[in-house]
Amino acid sequence: MSEEEYRTGSIELEEFHSSKHESTVSSVPATQEEEDLEKDFRDPKTFPFILLSLWLNTSICAVDGTIISTTMNEIASIFQEASKVTWVATAYMLTTCAVQPLYGKTSDLLGRKKCLLFAELVFIIGLVMCGMARTIDQLIVARAICGVGGSGLGAMCNIILSDLAPLSQRSIYWGWGSVIWGFSQSVGGPLGGLLLNWFGVRGLFVVQIPFCLFSLFLTVKYIHDLSDQKEGTWRDIDFAGSFCLICGISAFIFLCSSSGDVADDSAISLFKVGCFLVTSLSVVGFIYVEKNVAAKSILPTAVLKGSLGVISFIYGLASMLSYVGLFVVPLYLQLVWGVSVAGSGGYIMYAVISTSMGSFGSGWLLRRYGTPDKGATLFNTGMMLIGSTLTNTLGFFVMFKSILEIKPAFKDEESPLPGQKLWFLLGFAVMGLSTGFQNVSVMLYTVAKVGRKGQAASTSVTFLFRSLGNVLSVSISLSVFVASLKRKLKAYFQEQQSDLYRKLLKENAFLRSGEVPSDQLKDLLQVFRNAITNAFWPSVVCSLLSVIFAGVLFAMIRRSRRFAGLSA
Repeated sequence: MSEEEYRTGSIELEEFHSSKHESTVSSVPATQEEEDLEKDFRDPKTFPFILLSLWLNTSICAVDGTIISTTMNEIASIFQEASKVTWVATAYMLTTCAVQPLYGKTSDLLGRKKCLLFAELVFIIGLVMCGMARTIDQLIVARAICGVGGSGLGAMCNIILSDLAPLSQRSIYWGWGSVIWGFSQSVGGPLGGLLLNWFGVRGLFVVQIPFCLFSLFLTVKYIHDLSDQKEGTWRDIDFAGSFCLICGISAFIFLCSSSGDVADDSAISLFKVGCFLVTSLSVVGFIYVEKNVAAKSILPTAVLKGSLGVISFIYGLASMLSYVGLFVVPLYLQLVWGVSVAGSGGYIMYAVISTSMGSFGSGWLLRRYGTPDKGATLFNTGMMLIGSTLTNTLGFFVMFKSILEIKPAFKDEESPLPGQKLWFLLGFAVMGLSTGFQNVSVMLYTVAKVGRKGQAASTSVTFLFRSLGNVLSVSISLSVFVASLKRKLKAYFQEQQSDLYRKLLKENAFLRSGEVPSDQLKDLLQVFRNAITNAFWPSVVCSLLSVIFAGVLFAMIRRSRRFAGLSA
């Protein structure tokens, strides 16, 4: 079957409808669908300002998501709450995950501009509350509110850009957008260290407010809904399905998270059982509502089927590996290598550069050698995702091998050897490069697959899996670290609850403060090194699972091309 025949023939395409049944399969001419994807709504006079608004929102969202990645030890020291400090990061990602799927379909009903303005306003309110927080509990609540807005900033920017730009041009815009996202996400760590030193904990968040207000102004002035976007009113929103979805995602994240400072094992077990029950009931309730109650589903199940579902899982697993690099690696560098907060942020810059190179390179390659043809776009982006998944896994294992071999730095002469640092940074950089390729290929594949009608819902689901990967990565990894550290410290102190034991649990940064007795420091460094190394083992499982899903995707792509040839 020739390329021309494939383009002009009738093929099975997924269409997303606002009816009770989210999706149907109908025979639609391929050229009609491709022409729909190639519609260009860019106004030369306003589009540069729209891009500035969207990319500024993207940058703010990415920076805020990782700005505390290198400062968690310092925040724990300031508030004297090491057992709760992980929730400062987790609360943001939890609410981001919980409300992420709601933005896509809601923007179809109410319009893109209203949803983006809502996200910007809620995000600003959260930042103000962070600046006013006086306890770590208040800071956690404020970060959770920031997450509600932050989830919309990232998703709505991609949805609006998909509305305006033709498919053949999106790889370039998403390439640059991913460069900005990757750069901002990675620079959040070192920037957080600098802002903490200059302005304190509250300054980490307050300095973002002027940029948010400028972005809000650009949104009000330049971003407007297209005439055919609004499909309903707020009464059409699936509130019951949204409630079940939020409860289910939140309970699942709590189930995978640490138990904080709860010391009673029976209380922990009861809490986990409760989370499991809420998760199970929420899933059952959501399925029932979507099949029997909701007139317009908040989350079309069609975007979780076939290759789209496989790609979502790959992207979620890739996000887990990426966030291990942004959150666990700085902690490892500070505790094991003895690197300062600002210094650990400097190491993250290797991921910044490589991620940016991957994002821009993938966009350029797809634009230079790709074609507007839908079938070719799906094949090229699918194969790019498979290749980048394999290299991401390779990079992780190179980095992890170095982590297993490097001993904690007790004195200057015992610092990691140059060769060990080189292999560590090489693996870290390869992971960043692969992440850049994955970001662009996933977004382009998803939109090309579903078309303009389904791009909002599919983008929200894609971002959901990315956010879910982020929060589970931090929650599971740090939970493993905390549990392992408690167990190993208890064994070291032989069940004696000494002041040093409690101090180290409450304030991890105390280990490198110079106040730990020299006769105990070397052994305690090894204890912390073993505990933080254990935090990387969940990522080993993630990397292997991503390879398996990549193999499944390859088989699906190969089968679809073979089917196209047989049907010629």
